[in-house]
Amino acid sequence: MGLIEDKALVEAALFVSGRPLSVKELSRALGIRSLDYIEKLIELIAAEYAERKSAIEVVKVLGDKYVMQVKQEYSQQVIHLMPRPDLRTGELKTLALIAYLQPIEQSKIVKLRGSQAYEHIRKLLEMGMIYAEPYERTKLLRTTPKFAELYGFPSDDPMVIKEAFKKVVHAEYSDLIAKLEGKGSPSEESSEGSGESSEDSGEAPSFEEAE
Repeated sequence: MGLIEDKALVEAALFVSGRPLSVKELSRALGIRSLDYIEKLIELIAAEYAERKSAIEVVKVLGDKYVMQVKQEYSQQVIHLMPRPDLRTGELKTLALIAYLQPIEQSKIVKLRGSQAYEHIRKLLEMGMIYAEPYERTKLLRTTPKFAELYGFPSDDPMVIKEAFKKVVHAEYSDLIAKLEGKGSPSEESSEGSGESSEDSGEAPSFEEAE
């Protein structure tokens, strides 16, 4: 394909992914071998959006990833039009833990939530609410810009999100969180092996603190 077609393909990938993508991920997914070429295509796409003063922007995040998102000055005005995710109580609780503890190893979430967390994480990944990156023998989980937009955050800054979810998470997991507090390094393994082995019941977290 030529330049125009390649640029359109990269733009489509950024649009449908709903999460930050690295140049290597784009290379593997699109079959474009040159990483420098992909970066140049992204720069062209970003420049085109900026030139026409679009409400959409393409920005570099997390060091080496790119994401297509609604500009902050517009996102708050259209947030009410975005469909809220259809999540069950257990999935919401798993999402709340990931939001508060991020970046957090998948293995730790499973220890805290039980084996059903694997299915929760799979659904959250499919919905673009979180993304995962390889880390040692597990994966690191973080929330996405889509998550931040859906729950009304002005940005996807992890510190802002963590603070907003503090009350929600501490109310549900005060004993476990007390033991995890202060262990911010992703490489530190939690000594807690207990978790919930069955699906949660009761009221789902409303996430009102984040809105």
